[in-house]
Amino acid sequence: MRRAFGLILLALGVFAVAGAALLPTYVYPKLAKVPLDQDSTSVLEGTASKVLAVTDDGSGPVTEIRENRRLTATARVQANFARPEMHQDTDYAVWLLAVQVKDDADGTVLSASKRQVCFDRRTSEGYDPRGAADPKCTRESSYVTDLKEKADKEGEKPPEENDYKAQPGLNFKFPFGTEQKDYPVYDDNTGQAVTARFTGTETVNGIETYKFVQNIPDTKLETKQVPGSLVGATGSSVDADLYYRGVNTMWVEPVTGVEVKQQQQQHQELRPATGSPTVVFDGTLTYNGKTIAQMVDQIDENKGKLEFLSSTGPLWLGIGGGVLIVVALYLLLRRRPAAPPAPPQRRHRVPVGADR
Repeated sequence: MRRAFGLILLALGVFAVAGAALLPTYVYPKLAKVPLDQDSTSVLEGTASKVLAVTDDGSGPVTEIRENRRLTATARVQANFARPEMHQDTDYAVWLLAVQVKDDADGTVLSASKRQVCFDRRTSEGYDPRGAADPKCTRESSYVTDLKEKADKEGEKPPEENDYKAQPGLNFKFPFGTEQKDYPVYDDNTGQAVTARFTGTETVNGIETYKFVQNIPDTKLETKQVPGSLVGATGSSVDADLYYRGVNTMWVEPVTGVEVKQQQQQHQELRPATGSPTVVFDGTLTYNGKTIAQMVDQIDENKGKLEFLSSTGPLWLGIGGGVLIVVALYLLLRRRPAAPPAPPQRRHRVPVGADR
């Protein structure tokens, strides 16, 4: 009976130790991936001391610099299942991001952008297919949509044109198991990966986060034709270089890589060859309370599962398995106690001369 019980304990212990090894090395990598069926909306709110608005009063576009405005930026992320990369068990996802910024006072759309990116579901890094013999993502899976400055016909909106290009660095979120180190993060404005430096830890809505700060230096984005009156120049239109600089701050929950909070400080100005530099945007936008609460709910739903697979599960399985193996070996190898010696038989003596 003791031997059978010992063998059962030994089998359970070996199974637990094997599970401790498999959870972080096999099961965790299989499950620690962003979902394919993504459809979410986040909202940033804030103020701008100056912002360029282009409206149409019926006679054509009118440009004006508005001051001290409250703004709302809405960002929607959707999965594009039309792409061949989006198949079952894939390690890559194709998501489309559309952002629109409005003036809260009258609902004027101040800017709009759209981009699609194919990225690694585990590391969140945008994929670059250049030079790959068997690329995981095709060239057409990643693009940035450009809006032409002029419409093809009077009264129509300027057409959109997709610029197919890779978007390197982190996209949408940080990797699972984010570390206290610097990461390259894709910047929408410059179209480049810019280093986000780890600056410490902070608590946001009860969540312990790693804080990363991304400083984008003064960068020329493009040369545009703008009304001369906008930059203090004579003539109906002049060429002006658009420059941008900013500071993006991200508060990241490290186990899930989810950005609990995000803040964007941006400054843009037009610099003409003749005329005077004109600030066309200077403001700060931050996740609103509802968006932060959504991120916290997402973390609460997934953090415990990921921690069990990567740390707590292997730890307790390893300890429990080790204890079971020790007990089993003790039961199997312990010697049975020796049986007590039989009592000596007493010899029956017969008196000499007695009849036998």
